[in-house]
Amino acid sequence: MKKKLLVGVITFVVLTACLYANTIKSTKYENKVAVLEYHHIDPEESEFTISPERFSDQLNALKEQNFHVISMEDFVLFLRNQKPVPPKAVVITFDDGYESFYKYAYPELKKQGMSATNFLIVGSVDKTEETPPFMTWDEIMQMHEQGFSFYSHTFDSHDFREGNNGKQVSPVTNPIYLDKEGRLETENEYKQRIQTDLLHAQEVLHDRLGDPFSLLCLPHGRYTSKSIDYAKTAGIEYFITGDYGMNASGQILIDRISAGVPTLTGKQLVQKIYWENTWIGAAEDLAKNIVLKIRYTFF
Repeated sequence: MKKKLLVGVITFVVLTACLYANTIKSTKYENKVAVLEYHHIDPEESEFTISPERFSDQLNALKEQNFHVISMEDFVLFLRNQKPVPPKAVVITFDDGYESFYKYAYPELKKQGMSATNFLIVGSVDKTEETPPFMTWDEIMQMHEQGFSFYSHTFDSHDFREGNNGKQVSPVTNPIYLDKEGRLETENEYKQRIQTDLLHAQEVLHDRLGDPFSLLCLPHGRYTSKSIDYAKTAGIEYFITGDYGMNASGQILIDRISAGVPTLTGKQLVQKIYWENTWIGAAEDLAKNIVLKIRYTFF
């Protein structure tokens, strides 16, 4: 039954995606925000890595089509119904805190008069020996002074770990296996662990940067109602998810549009954003989000 449901949803996604090949006319959307998702920039492209040239092409396309890149802080005020956003508003986000953000994205964004947000795996900052290397606090603070913002991608709960029955799970959404004790975490231990991690990340970011809001970019975009509740008790206000779609005021679960893929030109990114603002684009997002929930729950 579960597999039949998954096949049915995937079929719907494929059929609606076929319409994407048609020409999409320029759509001026208002009172909504497109949040773009990137990870890594490198001359050698891969699944979640794009070249500096591709990133530049995408920014040029946004500028030519009169999109308005706004800060994360203005976006949060919009979510709180405290500030309007311009038509065709866009927020640019990067995950993980890789050094390539400082090396490639930062200078190109400055050149275009744009800013962006990076969600840091806080415990990995200054780990320049890793592959790919992470940014240093000096680099982060330099960019922060220029209007770039940095929020939490957890302190040290990003990578998958062993959970129940040996399954690899997100440590934010699931209890993990305790090797030394030969058992799975209790519910209380799981709750305490993620709250401690998230609070520690928030404290470090606040001490270093002093940003006023508490945001969490969920590792791998995954979440459950329980993990959201536990994170709220750690002071988190807004959650950046792996769900697809646009964003309206009042949301606390933030949807994104994947832009940092090596198959997407600047023109195609613009079309993708316009597509998100059609009724069939919204229906496709709903179907894809259902697929994600099924996959995360059962597979």
